Amino acid sequence: MTDQAELKADVIEITVSGTFKTEHVFNTPDGILGALTIKGSKGEGSFLGSDDAVLDFKKPSVWKSQYELQEGNITIAKAHPPKKLKRAFEIDFEGEIFNLSPGGSKMRSWTLKNSQGQAICEILPRGGLKRGAYIKIGAEIPLKLLVFSYCLVVKRWQEESAVAAAS
Repeated sequence: MTDQAELKADVIEITVSGTFKTEHVFNTPDGILGALTIKGSKGEGSFLGSDDAVLDFKKPSVWKSQYELQEGNITIAKAHPPKKLKRAFEIDFEGEIFNLSPGGSKMRSWTLKNSQGQAICEILPRGGLKRGAYIKIGAEIPLKLLVFSYCLVVKRWQEESAVAAAS
């Protein structure tokens, strides 16, 4: 999967369709980067890139809040909360550590920072009654890391919605 050409856009718009099985399409002004399909309550899914590359988003344990991104049979990224009961994630992507945490320019937004604390991208809900998100890109980011970060944020948004609906 090539990472250079995909992320020339400053903003990626992600549109969502479906209910139990959802499709998240990554749109840029230059065209579609790919589509992520998330299946049901477990929240696992697959991303099919416009170059036919496939990434799988998995949750290896039902009990732990840990996630993996796989390309073929190789795990290329792992994520877990840095401390118990924290909403943030620590991401190990190809040997580099990133921090994905809530907070940014808007409510419910999430910011991905590199190990030096530099903001790389911000993931914001589309707002209103629109499903999906906008991803504002502030620094070079591999598409694989962008997809993984988005999957993690979607998972947290689903958890927040479930808690809100239950209360």
